[in-house]
Amino acid sequence: MSWCSRPSAWKLALVFALAAPRSARAQGWRETQLWAVLALSRPAFTGFGAGLAWRDGGRTRIAAALAGGALGSAGPAARAEIVGHFLLDPARTRGDAVYGGGGLAVLMDEHGRLHPYVQLVLGAENAPSGPRGTFVEVGVGGGARLAIGLRWRKRNAPRR
Repeated sequence: MSWCSRPSAWKLALVFALAAPRSARAQGWRETQLWAVLALSRPAFTGFGAGLAWRDGGRTRIAAALAGGALGSAGPAARAEIVGHFLLDPARTRGDAVYGGGGLAVLMDEHGRLHPYVQLVLGAENAPSGPRGTFVEVGVGGGARLAIGLRWRKRNAPRR
């Protein structure tokens, strides 16, 4: 039995997702992104995709992204990532800010085989408190990893 087919792992993840206080969720940010990713391994993965993220009112962001692309000359492949980021200067409305993080990535090859990876990232983004900005990330996870993209942000309004 693999780690991802164990019901207890999925139940634990659901408990953590639901445990966030409602007031904290209402004061955060929602982000969407378009991105391109290159993972230099043998064979290398190149892809393009979209992602969603949630930021709290402080310095943390949870992001999930999916990219479709090619695995070298081996054929089509897909890469899914879920990463937690720690933002060093989240209140900047202009200029660049640095963040770091870690998470999991899963690569699916053309035969449907899954290749899981632990990944670490270091990134810089433009205007983390602005309505949109660009980002670039370097890291490791399924090979040396480079990602670039564009993020759109919207502050969550408190519900009444």
